[in-house]
Amino acid sequence: MKATPRTILLLALLFCCTTLSAVEVRYAFRKGYTYSYQYTQQSTGKIQTFTSSPSASQPAATAEFTVKAIDFQDGAFIVDIGDKSSTYRRYLKENGEIKGAPAESGQTIPFFMPLPAGDWKVSEKRQIKKDLKIGDKAVPAAWNLLLKSVDNEKGLAEILFAATMKLPDDRLRQKAFSLKGRLLFNLFEGVVHQADWQTSYKFTFINKEFAVTRNLWDFEKQVSHSLKMTGMQE
Repeated sequence: MKATPRTILLLALLFCCTTLSAVEVRYAFRKGYTYSYQYTQQSTGKIQTFTSSPSASQPAATAEFTVKAIDFQDGAFIVDIGDKSSTYRRYLKENGEIKGAPAESGQTIPFFMPLPAGDWKVSEKRQIKKDLKIGDKAVPAAWNLLLKSVDNEKGLAEILFAATMKLPDDRLRQKAFSLKGRLLFNLFEGVVHQADWQTSYKFTFINKEFAVTRNLWDFEKQVSHSLKMTGMQE
């Protein structure tokens, strides 16, 4: 049977619709399962003054931790997050929002991405308003998300993300912070498969004498983060 132009067109449209079909990206931890992760962090910093501009870098630091799914109640997953030395509990909504933290919050990991609700199409941009914690302070931030691609066979959604915010400053002190990266989300398991992101912070102190304004010193710090899922067991 010879394929007609009409048949070829219909097959092409069907292929496109299948490839670009919308997906719902949400957390779906399985009760009783333990998810193992490896987190790596490396930072570099620089201070620039009138006389010198020393820089320093720290060797990469790696940590292992687990996320154990206890239950799902009142619209949130109950998970225990910890390593060999400590464990703390979280109540996590399906969109990555922390609903509650009854114990110590922990200092570094894990990294839960805010996720948009409903179906999400490839190449579609979404924005979510959610606080970003910097040190001990929560700063209002806008998360810009892009669903770059979906691998239907492997069940992986590739998401590009960046967070923008306005840090408090004045005429003498200027601050800037940025965060951007890439996330692979396992749609079959409903968990983060891999994430790589970078954070950058800059603080400038300005001295103004009459009509002359000049920088006294600048401080810059860049941190590279990498998160990989290493296993899952019941």
